Amino acid sequence: MVYIASEIKLLGGKVTLNLHLLRIYVAVLEQGSFTKAAEVLTMSQSAVSRAVQELERQLGTTLLERRARGVAPTMAGTILGEHARRIFTHERLAIEALNELRGLQRGRLAIGASSTIGIYLLPPLLGNYHRRYPGIELFLDIGNTQQIIERLLSYQIDVAYVEGPVAANEDLQVVPWRSDEMVVIASPDHPLTRRVTLDCSDLQDAPFIMREPGSGTRKVMEQALAAHNVTVRPVMELGSTEAVKQAVSAGLGLSMVSRFTIQSELIAGKLRVLNIPGLNIQRQLSRVRLHDRPQSLALEAWFKNRG
Repeated sequence: MVYIASEIKLLGGKVTLNLHLLRIYVAVLEQGSFTKAAEVLTMSQSAVSRAVQELERQLGTTLLERRARGVAPTMAGTILGEHARRIFTHERLAIEALNELRGLQRGRLAIGASSTIGIYLLPPLLGNYHRRYPGIELFLDIGNTQQIIERLLSYQIDVAYVEGPVAANEDLQVVPWRSDEMVVIASPDHPLTRRVTLDCSDLQDAPFIMREPGSGTRKVMEQALAAHNVTVRPVMELGSTEAVKQAVSAGLGLSMVSRFTIQSELIAGKLRVLNIPGLNIQRQLSRVRLHDRPQSLALEAWFKNRG
């Protein structure tokens, strides 16, 4: 075990911040309890508890609220946790940079993506990257746009790919990645599929299957319908595109999804795309990075792989 100390100023005086204690604190913070952190760190629970107490003593502040079921960070604990994650991210990047001098034989690349991109667009790119750099450990985190951006901001992933609009944030670098077409889908026996063309008004008050709040697909859907003064009747909220497709196929309502996601269902005849010439929805898929985060060679190689 290596103990590293960094001298910082706190409340007008100098305090030694022991990074070994800080690493233990972050484990407790992420696991939510001393017991689970001890298991992850292969330490005794008492040793973990003593380490956190010593860190609190050194900093002169309470970092965790001890509760009957686990722990919760105080405001000071939350702030320290955010900075600690940045410290350990830069530590990992430094180690990876040294490993990468040997030709990307070792390293780790963490990618976050909203569901449409993560499930339907990234796997071929990940497969190609893995064949070229088999020594790089790949991690793909899938969630909705809001969740993925939060994970990027907390330094849990190296780069994010999202399908929804990203709120302005000076810490984020957002660049266009690919374009995507959104289409309205229905079950093959839905009455609207009998008509060759439809008008936007034909969707008025129609039962719709919605994605969960925070989903980029849902946001684009709501904006598109509002732009055409169409009000639909939400009958169900589901947390994934796959679940939405199953519900629509079962005749529970209409929905709007990326054309990328329905190729196999169209071939199998399980879904139909409604032809609505007045509802042409093209959305921008985006790649998002942190401005202040160094770009590792593994990430640079990923971008060259058309990522």
